[in-house]
Amino acid sequence: MYRYGFFLAVTVLLLTGTGLARALTLDECVALALRNNPDIRREELGVRLADQAMREQKSRNLGRLDLVSTYTHYNLPRTLAPLTPASLGSDPAGVATTRNLFTGGITYEVALFTGFADTRSVEIAALQKEMAASAFRVSREQLIYNVRSLYVSILSAQEQARAQEAYADALQRLHDKIARELELGKKARIDLLKAAADLENARAVQNQIRNNIASLRSALASLLNIDRLGDLVTAGPTPPDLPAATTPAPDRLQHLARLRSARLAAEKEETLARKAESVLYPQVLLTSAYGQNFGPNDQSNIYSGEWNSEQVWQAGLTLRWNIFDFGSSRARIRQAKIAARRSRYQEQATKLSLRNNLQEAVARINTAISDHSAARAELALTRETVAIEQVRFDQGAADINDLLTARARNRLAQSRAIDAGFRYRTARYYLDYLLEQGEQQ
Repeated sequence: MYRYGFFLAVTVLLLTGTGLARALTLDECVALALRNNPDIRREELGVRLADQAMREQKSRNLGRLDLVSTYTHYNLPRTLAPLTPASLGSDPAGVATTRNLFTGGITYEVALFTGFADTRSVEIAALQKEMAASAFRVSREQLIYNVRSLYVSILSAQEQARAQEAYADALQRLHDKIARELELGKKARIDLLKAAADLENARAVQNQIRNNIASLRSALASLLNIDRLGDLVTAGPTPPDLPAATTPAPDRLQHLARLRSARLAAEKEETLARKAESVLYPQVLLTSAYGQNFGPNDQSNIYSGEWNSEQVWQAGLTLRWNIFDFGSSRARIRQAKIAARRSRYQEQATKLSLRNNLQEAVARINTAISDHSAARAELALTRETVAIEQVRFDQGAADINDLLTARARNRLAQSRAIDAGFRYRTARYYLDYLLEQGEQQ
């Protein structure tokens, strides 16, 4: 992460105020994507959102303290507070009564026991926070892989475009040479037509490659969240000896974020199942209030118009225990337990899928190595074949079909060599993505 932060700072300094005129390296593209991509920003906010949700749940379990104030007008006078017979003995006529009752005070409510539902809610919120963090890490690795894959695909297509351009230029020179020799009567018109057909096909392939490059560049610019993508730094040639890959040991997979997410999801469902069982326990609620009742004495009071107030407070416990709800609670508990079992199967499926993807990534790497080696050998042979067929054609000892076939096979071998070299890099990036090592490379 720090490495890409450094590349981002350097890139911003170099590109600020000048647009994307400078060629971007792969690391700089990754840094820009991690900084600008809206999907990553959304996932990052998801982590913060989950953290706030956990804080909310913890605070909710502490109860709530409210400031309350009311005004009530009655058609008949009311006392400011409940009275007992003893309170009427001294001056019954002087007891404060009002038709306009004002109340102000505070109330506090807290659930003392919910069948452990409040505890489970905090545990669930904590699991969701960890799941959000794991999802954020996986999203970053996914973005890094996507940027690398597109970057390498663009370089591969550009290399193919250069090779195809050289192939088309060679065909153009051959076409022009045959046209001149046709005027001199040394070549037949059929040779010119065959050369022209191959030339048109080569140009069509050129246009296809250009369109493919434009599409890939647009996709990469979208990941980087920029309007226009500048030039990319060309990668060095693929070395002839590429290191093979082996399937990682199982102990390397235990701490991967995607497996952790699956485990956390299963734990969350199991906690939800335990929370569902809270309906089997009694619910105990504490409520308390403190305040003042005040208002003017009504006209029937001997002290009419005089304001009085009474201090009142109360505290109470409420117990609620469901004894029968026609099986609704039991059904919810069974649903939660079934969901928990499903999540465990999903965790197993995630592990199996990851192992399969790892084997596939290793196979891609090793296949690319063998393809690259075979293509290099074929390229060397077809180059020699083209040289021989060119001499034979110039001497009139060979048909133009032989020369065009040799050139086409040479171009195909060159294309395979380029493709295999870049496929090897992409497969390596895919393995890094599965092992969540993209940010460490």
